[in-house]
Amino acid sequence: MKRRNFILFLVLSFVLYLILVFRLIYLNVLKSDYYKDLSKRNYIRRRIIYSQRGDILDRHNQKLAYDVPEYAIFLDPQIIQEREVLEKTLKNLREIFGIEISTLNKSNSIEPILIKKLTDQSEIDKFYNNSYRLPGVFINMIPKRFYPMGEECSHIIGYVGYPTEKHLKAFKDKISHQSLVGRQGLESALEEFLQGTVGAEELMVNAVGKVIGVYKQTNPQKGNTVVLTVDSRIQKIAYEVFKSSGHRAGAVLIVKADSGEVLALVSYPSFDPNRIYEMWEEYAKDPLNPLFNRALQAYYPPGSVIKVGLAVALLQEGVNLKEGVVCKGSFPLGNRVFYCWQRQGHGWENLKTAIRDSCDVYFYHYCYYKLGPKKMENILRRFSFGESVPFELSNASGVLPNPEWKRKTKKEQWYGGDTVNMSIGQGYLKATLLQQCLMVMGIVNDGIIYKPTLIKEVRDPNGRIIWKNKKVVYKVVKAPPEYFAIVKEAMRDVVKSGTGVLANSPMAEIAGKTGTAQVAGVSARRKNLPYHLRDHAWFVGFYPYRNPLFVIGVLVEHGGSGGSAAAPIARRIIERIQMEGIHKELA
Repeated sequence: MKRRNFILFLVLSFVLYLILVFRLIYLNVLKSDYYKDLSKRNYIRRRIIYSQRGDILDRHNQKLAYDVPEYAIFLDPQIIQEREVLEKTLKNLREIFGIEISTLNKSNSIEPILIKKLTDQSEIDKFYNNSYRLPGVFINMIPKRFYPMGEECSHIIGYVGYPTEKHLKAFKDKISHQSLVGRQGLESALEEFLQGTVGAEELMVNAVGKVIGVYKQTNPQKGNTVVLTVDSRIQKIAYEVFKSSGHRAGAVLIVKADSGEVLALVSYPSFDPNRIYEMWEEYAKDPLNPLFNRALQAYYPPGSVIKVGLAVALLQEGVNLKEGVVCKGSFPLGNRVFYCWQRQGHGWENLKTAIRDSCDVYFYHYCYYKLGPKKMENILRRFSFGESVPFELSNASGVLPNPEWKRKTKKEQWYGGDTVNMSIGQGYLKATLLQQCLMVMGIVNDGIIYKPTLIKEVRDPNGRIIWKNKKVVYKVVKAPPEYFAIVKEAMRDVVKSGTGVLANSPMAEIAGKTGTAQVAGVSARRKNLPYHLRDHAWFVGFYPYRNPLFVIGVLVEHGGSGGSAAAPIARRIIERIQMEGIHKELA
């Protein structure tokens, strides 16, 4: 009996031994790769360390855009393979944070999955207090862009968003899915400078997801800092003055006369880049289109502002101040009559007084008989019209018509009436506020137009200057200095006693030219015109009259008259700049 029990014991022991051996073989040989992979998934977690974008500063190092930390919880994609753990984690996420996640696809990606951005400290505390219930879930810091000037500077700076596949491919190994990339404005145009490089760390975690050590780490690298030519104080003044004017839409551009540096660029209405995605639908539905950059992309008939450029061409053709025309309020041409804005007429006008009074009949007569379409086109092209200006932000080219252009686009011949309309900035001619300002810059600088720019310098993350901008001559209008002096004197007269008297200031010597761009074929003299039929208003000038510091341009969409709508805005901006003493820093 004892012998039989002993034999039975040996047999059972041998069977158990064989089972154990086969199990070990199964686990260590047949399933070794599986458990090796499972072990790695359970204990090594890869976490992206997001880099900061470079700061954007104004010319005095005031921050216009910078990153602030934002916290979010992520799901480790490796636990998607472990169904029971995943279901438990999702259930707890629903109970703790009210997050409902219906589907998660299996993926070979090691990119963590964003679950929720944590809005305040209480949510961060809630996560840490319940982290033991959330295996595979971890907290990470992600970048958030902040714009301290909000809508006041948004058409310059732009905004950021998450990367598309195109971005991920272009900046491979530099960004991740939660990185921020420029989507508009300088944020987009200067992406190569501003974008940093993400880092990564591989963490050892235990079964409940608690970090127990760092296996490997690569530090992130911040992007470069970009210093702009913009003065945030002038930018704020320009925005506030335009907004307080009560006009619905328009733009302001202020450019340093001796370098082309942009001091301020305002497009109104504007948008808040801090809330761009929250407000996107509202912005998109707004009929005034706050996302549209009117300073650079809007192009309208330049109106009578164009007369200062044409005056240089007339002087080159031999026209002098001793000759002129008698303006009786109209100019007959063939079977048509073209009227001056002053229907009762201005009386005798020479070139200088014609600019002051914005006499249409003078320019009808001399541009038709002395210049013609070809010479008008030539001088305006030399003043930067008819082409997109080389600039950090995209801008429209406008329209600079000539007989050949009309034959190609309109399938019609060029008529004398087209020349007459072009002579006062109407008809097919279209220009941007940027182009108008560059023309006046050329007059201020006796023919030299500097390439406009928004960038002063670029610094690496340690503050070392790696690129510094230099002023570049963009265009040269060759004419004797005395010709430009005549036009500048006339522009001062415009403000002192002409169509721009509402730009006249007792504290600042301002010179400029008004313009009124006809919108529809109805008389602007009609009262109570619907908003969309009212003329556009222009004022482009410079300050101060002697030794000019900057060129200023104001466009008021459907503002009516340039003298009554745009000129007062320019004056109030300049007065505030002078009262705050900012002009002394520009000299």
